Amino acid sequence: MCSLGEIASAFAGIAGVEAVAWCGSTAMQKADFFSDYDLYVYWRTPVPLDARKRIIASRASEYQLDNTFWELEDEWIEPDGLRFNVMYRSCRKAEEEVHRRLVQHVASLGYTTAYCFGPRQGKNLADPNKWLADLQRQTRGPYPRGLLEAIMRKNRPVLGGGMQSCYLEQIKAAIVRQDPVSLNHRIAAWLSSYFDILFATNGQFHPGEKRLLTYAGELDNLPRNALLDIQQLCCFSGRMDGQVAAHLEQMLERLDEKMTEFGLVV
Repeated sequence: MCSLGEIASAFAGIAGVEAVAWCGSTAMQKADFFSDYDLYVYWRTPVPLDARKRIIASRASEYQLDNTFWELEDEWIEPDGLRFNVMYRSCRKAEEEVHRRLVQHVASLGYTTAYCFGPRQGKNLADPNKWLADLQRQTRGPYPRGLLEAIMRKNRPVLGGGMQSCYLEQIKAAIVRQDPVSLNHRIAAWLSSYFDILFATNGQFHPGEKRLLTYAGELDNLPRNALLDIQQLCCFSGRMDGQVAAHLEQMLERLDEKMTEFGLVV
């Protein structure tokens, strides 16, 4: 078994690295066969590729460096088969993102607080200046009511009940056109905003794109039959008939019932 502390110390020894955190399903004891070890390396100055390679190549049986599909990442496999993924994040960007969401209350279409989830849930492996500890304290306070309301204003209108630009109308149009690609795309977007509202109304940060049913199942306040409705919607996503739209309208009705309980205008 590898030593997380050893790996974290190696990365923390690179000039410009401020902190190293362990995040993801393994850190939260939700790992399964497909889970890897997610490490966040927070930097003041970008971490050079050669320094990263020296650490990884010396211990990996396989590795792939400089992935930029989403953010800068390296990944490798240890000789014992354990998988690691390291994401390199700017301290300044992390501070700005936390401030943007928790102080300025800026919402996005889906995944509003997903970036904040990492600092909140992460386990500090190296943090000599207590920078990460301070950032975590900011994320672990009460969920701002202003952010909840902003997420509602941003995400509820696009779900349905509006004009042609809302997802429900686009889904109906895709069915009439017999356009399965558009239908699948719009249902995914619909779920993205729907989950953003669910986590916000429960005062929880959005955990990202994986295992959403698992995380949603841990929430105390959900619309009636929400988990079953979500699973049924995913099953309907390939159907080109009116059942999809009818199901979404029912989910919206139940969501609005729950929002009314929170005193939110829909």
